[in-house]
Amino acid sequence: HQDPDIYVIENFLTDDECDRTIAKSTPHLKPCLVKNERNGKVEQDPVRTSTNSNLPQREVPTIMQKMTDMACCNANQLEILQVLNYKKGQQFIPHTDGFSGKFNACGFEQSSRLATIFCYLNDVVHGGSTYFPELDLDIQPRKGTAVIHFPADLNWREDERTLHQGKPAIDDKWLLTTWVWKTERSDEMYAESKLPSLSSDMI
Repeated sequence: HQDPDIYVIENFLTDDECDRTIAKSTPHLKPCLVKNERNGKVEQDPVRTSTNSNLPQREVPTIMQKMTDMACCNANQLEILQVLNYKKGQQFIPHTDGFSGKFNACGFEQSSRLATIFCYLNDVVHGGSTYFPELDLDIQPRKGTAVIHFPADLNWREDERTLHQGKPAIDDKWLLTTWVWKTERSDEMYAESKLPSLSSDMI
């Protein structure tokens, strides 16, 4: 899709990479959490009802090389990798991934997300498509396919046309996702070295 640019790259990940990423992450899945700005408590995210697991970059060197080559960025510009699992009825309601202006979040300071990368880790026949309502673009998950879009530009301006949603799942859906930021991750609280290992399998 052009204007805005959205790229769908088939066979970006191999079946083996997908299967092993799911196997590595499954024992570590937890509900997606968000900080409630009204009471300061960390609660289950009402917007994204899936489960997720953080995935250390050091455990997926081949996948990391593919992502940084595709996005023309270095590893420190990537947000912590997340593996997401959507069971029947779970969804991610319409949202954008970008920010207007410079922002502090996810270990980045005075920066902005420039690109969203997500990879489907399994084939999904029923439900769970990624839908861009402003563009009437519906992408059905296919194993190994990567999608990249650009929620903001280099001038820190959010592109609201990239509004998208994960439609309610019927079949199980698995995703690997990250975001490319304009600057490098700098907050030590979010350092890769602080992420617990998931398994000894190096992908």
